[in-house]
Amino acid sequence: MTGSLRHELEKALGAGSAGVITAHGNDEGDGQLQQFLRGVGDLCPFLGRMMARERSRLERVLDATPSGYFTELFPEPGHIDPDVETAKKELRGIRNDIALAVALADLGGLFSLAQVTETLTRLADFAIEEALRVAALAARELRGVKFDGEPAPDHGLLIIGMGKLGARELNYSSDIDLIAIYDPAKSHLSPDSRLDARGLAVKTSQIMVDILNQQTVDGFVFRTDMRLRPNPGTTSVAVSIAAAERYYEEYGQNWERAAYIKGRRCAGDRELDEAFSRMIVPFIWRRTLDFGAVADIHAVKQQIHAEKGRPDLEVPGADVKLGPGGIREVEFFAQTQQLLLGGRDKTLRSPRTREAILALAAAGHIDDETARRMNEAYVFLRTVEHRLQMREDSQTQELPEAPADLARIATLMNMADPDAFIRDAEAHMRFVHDTYADLFDTPEPHTPVPGSLVFTGVEDDPRTLKTLHDIGFEKPEFVTSRIRRWHQGGLRATRSPRARELLTALVPRMLMGLGELRSPDAGFAGLDNLLSRLPGGVQVFSLFTAQPQVLDDVLILCQSSPELTRKFGERPALIEGLIEGVDISPPTAPFAPEGTDLELHLDLVRREVNEHRIRAAAALVLGQKRPEETSRALSQTADAAIADLVTAVRVEEDRRGKGPKGKLAVIGFGRLGIESLTVLSDLDLVFVYETDDDKVESEQLFTRLVRRIVNALSVQTGEGGLFTIDMQLRPSGRAGPAAVSFNAFEQYYRETAWTWELMALTKARVVFGDDGLDNRLEEVIRSQLTRRHDPETLRKDVADMRRRLLTEKPPRTSFDVKRLPGGLTDIEFIAQYLNLAHGPDLGVLPRHPRAALQKHAEYGTLAKEDADTLCRAHEAVESVVQYLRATEGEGAPDILLTEAASRLRQIADVWTDEPIEPQLTAYRDEVIAIFERMIGPYSP
Repeated sequence: MTGSLRHELEKALGAGSAGVITAHGNDEGDGQLQQFLRGVGDLCPFLGRMMARERSRLERVLDATPSGYFTELFPEPGHIDPDVETAKKELRGIRNDIALAVALADLGGLFSLAQVTETLTRLADFAIEEALRVAALAARELRGVKFDGEPAPDHGLLIIGMGKLGARELNYSSDIDLIAIYDPAKSHLSPDSRLDARGLAVKTSQIMVDILNQQTVDGFVFRTDMRLRPNPGTTSVAVSIAAAERYYEEYGQNWERAAYIKGRRCAGDRELDEAFSRMIVPFIWRRTLDFGAVADIHAVKQQIHAEKGRPDLEVPGADVKLGPGGIREVEFFAQTQQLLLGGRDKTLRSPRTREAILALAAAGHIDDETARRMNEAYVFLRTVEHRLQMREDSQTQELPEAPADLARIATLMNMADPDAFIRDAEAHMRFVHDTYADLFDTPEPHTPVPGSLVFTGVEDDPRTLKTLHDIGFEKPEFVTSRIRRWHQGGLRATRSPRARELLTALVPRMLMGLGELRSPDAGFAGLDNLLSRLPGGVQVFSLFTAQPQVLDDVLILCQSSPELTRKFGERPALIEGLIEGVDISPPTAPFAPEGTDLELHLDLVRREVNEHRIRAAAALVLGQKRPEETSRALSQTADAAIADLVTAVRVEEDRRGKGPKGKLAVIGFGRLGIESLTVLSDLDLVFVYETDDDKVESEQLFTRLVRRIVNALSVQTGEGGLFTIDMQLRPSGRAGPAAVSFNAFEQYYRETAWTWELMALTKARVVFGDDGLDNRLEEVIRSQLTRRHDPETLRKDVADMRRRLLTEKPPRTSFDVKRLPGGLTDIEFIAQYLNLAHGPDLGVLPRHPRAALQKHAEYGTLAKEDADTLCRAHEAVESVVQYLRATEGEGAPDILLTEAASRLRQIADVWTDEPIEPQLTAYRDEVIAIFERMIGPYSP
């Protein structure tokens, strides 16, 4: 082609090269060229508007020569005006000229696909180079920017083109993917400059992107994406070469290696490009792939849902880039084999897709027929992509579904028969996908997924988003963004290549496992929280790989209890405890060797007790243990911790010469007293001492000792907290001394204690006591619980106390089963009332409500039907309390998740398959009826 575009088009049209398009614009009296231009304008509104709005552009384009890639339409390098706003206008004008010229040459049959993409790439290179030059000049004028001597034209900044730009295969409406690398030594900034080298590189890059990317009245030059840089979530838009080198050495992923196959300098510092190339080439092309890298590539392959002969592959509405049989599959077909084989064979390293496929055939890795047909399909699909994009200058790859719109695309492909276009498109796409599926065939068993799960690159894969939605995730974009962060080494657990390789293979099972739960999004958030807290990943991910049932249990914990998940992340050794079922055997005292420093002792106790607490919660949530088992184990652990720390503090006080002489005992009330702690229970404690020394001095010394004991039991250390201590049940409550003498304790309960204090005493037991004092305290408790009371006064006091609690501490939600009418408090009040009413005749009765109620049924002081009803109700509400404390913490939820309901049925036999809420209401109604019949009405 030696003539102008006008001349060459007229020759081609005379030969019928674009006959269908010409016929589409047929108007009697117009020549073939005018008919062709009219047809182009009708089929491609964007091109039509350009031709109609500015006739001089059309004439300028028609006068240009196609043979030199329209060289006349480009100014000489360096001739774009240095003013930023003027440069924007000039570059947009050049871009629109080239867009029109290339489209006409393409549609007129003058340009091959290679010529189209080469011309568009030259446009991009020119625009980026000029934008960088103008941006550098603008950055020098910023306030406070100072240089030592003459600054480099590009400030030591290198712009690397990636993707189709890097491969010189640019589309009509492609984004351009750029990476900005700078060398601080080349900035030549003055020491007193307001911006340092990083700041100057960032500002220059930002101005350059603005010149290229901003939408103005003249359009844009190129949409510009800088997210392929190292770790884009945490790095600035320009990255130093040293930081880039560290990243690729430590965190570089296989998809980034594949991306750099197409990377090349398109603007900026040439010396820096040489240095960067020396660094990046060994990262891309490895002469020997380690086992982990090969396994990682195969894991990615397993996540790609490719199925030969898939029946859902249809042309109308198809995505010719990302869909089955699309351009991405052709590219990935070539790039994956290049990664595996190109380290040893340099002939396989071409950045261009078609050349890479031919090289694979020449080296004997694929047959010639496959190479020929893959390249034919690639040319066809890329041409279709161009036709789609030139219509409205939009970045689209989706074929329309409407027959009339499909017919327009067929016409732009110069095909008169739309059905023939559809048949050709389907044939190409089926061949691509079947060939791709053969390459990615993984006969080894792996977690089946209903679609692709690909998390490479920086953009969401549409098929992956659909797969995640089909699995059950409501926010698939959040899932993909977090998984990309995992793969980028954004967590401590994924900083090593081996950890990332193991995790890549685990991701499908993780996601499918979460999809089987009732709230996959909540489970994923918990999993992300756990992984974010792990100090390392290889050991845990290896465990998940070898013991997949452990991963399944962890996923259940992730959904059920965010707090529990956090603790597992902080103590990964606990995860190993899930292998053979959770062991909740209470740890035994002493928790530290004799002579251990008290501060270290506190840490050791907390470590043991908190890990036991986590195991107990996990056993409950996983349904491996029932509430009564876990609560008893938690109580026994608390007993051991109290005894251990009381002893340790007393030894420390004696060593310092400040320990009191005498005996000490600790009484546990509430849940500790009945051995029914939850994982978050406070400890209700009363400290009682006995001594023969001076009364005033002894009270002071024992008060000091008790305060130190309470501090040892409650203070936060590096291992966290231990217990919250509540001492309000001591005689005289908050107004009383922290340590109570035995005589004062006995006298108070004999002469002063109110009915509600005697009710609390029905749950009391000595959890620690020196010889003799413990037995004497138990005798005081026995004597008070066997005291005779006036039945009417007792009933009235119990009823008044219940009404007072309802007023002062009303239920917070419909699942606050402790405070709700007919809930845990009412059942306990009934048991306490019966124990106090019948203690004089029956003796001391069991502390635990269910045991007490069953004993009253044996003695005939409670109807067996009522006892059975109350015991079932207690088991129901106690299972709710225990489970919610392990999963939700202190707060009671407004609703109960389905997963929680299924777990409650697993840990308590009283629940049926019916919804939990109406069953809970029925239990409460029965309790209220018994309470009002035995004790009195709720209201006065």
